[in-house]
Amino acid sequence: MGLFDWNRDDKIEERPKPNPLYQAQDAYEKCCRSFEAHRPIRLRDADGGGWWIAAEQDAVLLFPLYDRNGTPRETLEAAKEIRIPLEQAAVHRVEQAHMPIRTEGIFAVYEKPDVCIELNMPGRGRTVLTAEKPEAAISYLMEHNLAHFRAVYDLLDCTGPAFEVRCRQGGELIPKGYGVMQVFRDADELIFVHNKRNIYGGGEKTVAIGRLPAAAVRFYRLCGGVRMETRVSGGGVSVDRSAAYWAGWMHPFSLNPHGHAIEAAVSAEPVRTEHIEHDERYVELCVRMDGRTYDLQFSPDSIAAFDAMVPEREFDEAALSDRQPTPAEQIALLAGLCEKGWVSRSEFEQAKAKLLAQI
Repeated sequence: MGLFDWNRDDKIEERPKPNPLYQAQDAYEKCCRSFEAHRPIRLRDADGGGWWIAAEQDAVLLFPLYDRNGTPRETLEAAKEIRIPLEQAAVHRVEQAHMPIRTEGIFAVYEKPDVCIELNMPGRGRTVLTAEKPEAAISYLMEHNLAHFRAVYDLLDCTGPAFEVRCRQGGELIPKGYGVMQVFRDADELIFVHNKRNIYGGGEKTVAIGRLPAAAVRFYRLCGGVRMETRVSGGGVSVDRSAAYWAGWMHPFSLNPHGHAIEAAVSAEPVRTEHIEHDERYVELCVRMDGRTYDLQFSPDSIAAFDAMVPEREFDEAALSDRQPTPAEQIALLAGLCEKGWVSRSEFEQAKAKLLAQI
């Protein structure tokens, strides 16, 4: 035995065996990262279990989501991607009843409904899954033709182009906190949707939908103007006594020591002129409902929305009086609506014949 071999053990040291739980956790994490390449959306089942769902051209892919810590090894080992042919999955959305929880002015306020789909899942049968992020789920499901949703979480149909308007003064019709809204025309109504994102909903817990009859709009017009303000600042004079003292000390033999002291002590701030623009324009919307008149105010860029939705209500002198327009004026008004597509050609011709008979 050598000098340094006295403490050696002739037995071969055995390496510790890998922990089966750690192996299962690592394998599961690898499967998760692989499935993320499909850019799935996250849903949960009735028992609270999480699932990823992804769509391919002819199949629906599912993957169970578990907490790495605290999940039995057998469960992690059994987790795998589930591929279901699209015909067998038979995905469709689950209908829900929508009842308002309160009203505010012309708005009905709803709790934000869940986004639910139902599909055939192997070993489970028909299973209902609820989206954790409704906005992302609606976009994903519609994009991949798995389910169709109407606007605002399936609460209503958006039948026309939607515009963004900003309300500055809504009186009793539009609550004070309803600043930014989406609006579109649906048949004889203007539909206002209060949210922060788009016509399919926002991040709020509630969704508010307002309905204003187009016939209730008496007129709209752009009011106010752009005011220019000129601000003049500066021009002040200040005296630094210490600077005057040091200036006299530094130039004791100068022909004009007091002049140097005055120059050093007195300083004048330059005059500055600013031209500030104040945009005081706003869109006035006059509404007549239930025997009362309401004056609503919107931001100036909102006029494009009313030009598109209620062009027949653009301000004119006739709108301020209660007299009935003459048959000729009604024909001219209908002709304008026909050109903009709000009235069909056949409807225009029928109305025109009736009005001509009154002349």
